[in-house]
Amino acid sequence: MSLTINGTPIKTPDHFSIERYNLTKAGRLASGKMTLELIAKKRKFQLEYNILSGSELNNILSLIDSSSMFFTLGYTENSVAKTAVCYAGAIPSTLYRSDVWQWTDVTFSLIEQ
Repeated sequence: MSLTINGTPIKTPDHFSIERYNLTKAGRLASGKMTLELIAKKRKFQLEYNILSGSELNNILSLIDSSSMFFTLGYTENSVAKTAVCYAGAIPSTLYRSDVWQWTDVTFSLIEQ
């Protein structure tokens, strides 16, 4: 699987998952009956890396953690090329080695706009 951010390839994650969800507007009528309006269908992409070099992490961070809040994620799903305009959630990482700068347990979400 190949992933791109704004057309730039990034390292393939060790684990990649997609969460699909509906954005809705809910309310209640005077009778108590619930109403539910579908606003949009959205996706959240979870990327997990067991280990990244310092340069691989810097490459990803420069693409998703910049002054521009939104970016285009390119990916393939069921042999079909797709894109989504996303923003990044929290980006935790654990320093493994500093003599060659390696990071472990890098996991983050890319949330559709």
